[in-house]
Amino acid sequence: MSEAFSAPCRLTCSIDQPTLREIQEGLAAAVHATVGLVGEHGRLLLPPATGNAIGELLVSGEHAAAEQKTRIESAASALTDSRATWTDNDELGLSLLSVPIMAGNTRIGALVLGDRPSRPWSDEHARRLAGRWQLDPEACIAAARRCTPWSEQERNAATNLATANASMLARLCLQEQQLHHRIEELSVVYDVAGMLAGTRNLQELLNQIARKVCEVMQTKACSIRLLDEQTRELVIKAVYNLSERYLKKGPVLVEDHPIDVEAIKGNLIYIEDVPNDPRVRYPEDARAEGLVSCLVCGMVYRGKPVGVIRVYTGTRHRFSPFEESLLRAIADQAAVAIVNARLYQAAIEAERNARQLKYAGDVQRRMIPAAPPNWPGASFGCLYMPSREVGGDFYDFIELPGKNLGIAIADVIGKGLPAALIMASLRSALRVYTYHIYDVERIMAQVNDHMCRETRPNEFATVFYGVLMPGAKRFTYCNAGHEPPLLVRNGQVTTLEVGGMALGVAAGQTFDKGILELQSGDVLLLCTDGVVESMNFAGEEYGRPRLYESCRKYASLDPAQIVKNILWDVRRFIGFSDLADDMTMVAIKVN
Repeated sequence: MSEAFSAPCRLTCSIDQPTLREIQEGLAAAVHATVGLVGEHGRLLLPPATGNAIGELLVSGEHAAAEQKTRIESAASALTDSRATWTDNDELGLSLLSVPIMAGNTRIGALVLGDRPSRPWSDEHARRLAGRWQLDPEACIAAARRCTPWSEQERNAATNLATANASMLARLCLQEQQLHHRIEELSVVYDVAGMLAGTRNLQELLNQIARKVCEVMQTKACSIRLLDEQTRELVIKAVYNLSERYLKKGPVLVEDHPIDVEAIKGNLIYIEDVPNDPRVRYPEDARAEGLVSCLVCGMVYRGKPVGVIRVYTGTRHRFSPFEESLLRAIADQAAVAIVNARLYQAAIEAERNARQLKYAGDVQRRMIPAAPPNWPGASFGCLYMPSREVGGDFYDFIELPGKNLGIAIADVIGKGLPAALIMASLRSALRVYTYHIYDVERIMAQVNDHMCRETRPNEFATVFYGVLMPGAKRFTYCNAGHEPPLLVRNGQVTTLEVGGMALGVAAGQTFDKGILELQSGDVLLLCTDGVVESMNFAGEEYGRPRLYESCRKYASLDPAQIVKNILWDVRRFIGFSDLADDMTMVAIKVN
């Protein structure tokens, strides 16, 4: 193709040349006229298609073809609006129809129909034009005789047909551009998604999003605010090309800003003039920063608002549908990436906490006796089963002067690490006071005052503490609000309840002590309320009656077997339900 017809424009960039040529030739054959396709730059895109004898004659001569090209381009440039226009040339006696090709409100080219007479040519007129165009006079006369002038009906038909072709070209161009934009958008979103998928650090991720948005949208600046669900404040987390002063301009509460109220619903909000828009809360800061137009988009994940992303331009700018779609796509990808980054960080934190709890659980288990004591006069069976990695239950054996043996079991209110820390403090205090004080009721009073000093008002513990004297014939005890231990003697079950209130509730409390004269074959069962309050799927507790029955049933066994069998009874009762509370048992059997 000649270089004169090779200039690129939106039409040739959107529609391939064979298609354009086919449209030209089809229209020329339909209206029996020459058809030229002019681009937005005002020049012919392709050689004209001829549809009558005069047109065919003109393209056969170099001088005539050059003048024909000039007349077609001049007719296209003479268009002043978006309507089809007829031009009759009195000198040449040829009529031209110019039809603009409009993409929205923008003219991207024109179709020009011509080289057909508006009235019959005389032989003399044909000879004059042949001389002007440097053509054979007889050939020009013959062509004029074969070419009929335009009739009014043909003019109307040509106008309608050319207008329809122009509309079709415009639609094809727009569709191709939309497709191109979609491909470009998908490419950008794919790049952004790939970039975001490889980033787990939340702050690094937000910084990348802010920078990438400005790069792909060619905007002046970008800011990202994340929603604090407790305070409903949009907290600034990342910016690109904004000053420190702008970042400290003040808080942004969602409910105070109609723009953000709409944005966190997932809507796009366009602000044409940020410094003068009444919806903008800090217009002077925006003016000082040189911000003019703005596009705001909410970042929403599965219907839940995550934050808001804003892009700013330094001049007044109307964002195109492509730019709006692109920002929305990036915001959607960013929301997913932010949520994933948060989940990843939460998982890392949970793993770190799990390791810490495991270490704490290991330390706590070292506080529990590794094995029962080898003590004359009695044998022991023990069970310690926290419902979590760490727990608030504990039991302890304390060797005392005079070969006495202190036995303690306790249950701290609450679960997890806080209960475990209180448990450690309680165990230490109990051991300290048992070494220096003989009476169990005084020991409880001192430990109670320690708990009141060291814990909050809603933190307390139930404790049972008793002392076995040599030969295991006497047991002195104090029950501070704990699940009453059971004494099984000759098939009968009694409870040990003498003592006082739970420790840590009120300072200055006094406690009573109980004295139990033991007999050979007696079984004492100390346990926490996690045993009796274990619950099945029906919401029914294991309860004391079942515990009493289990104790009677297994009293003839050795203590270690007693606690194992009671545990199995509880397990059979609750089925596959998880333990709701820590479970601790100590069985003592008098020789």
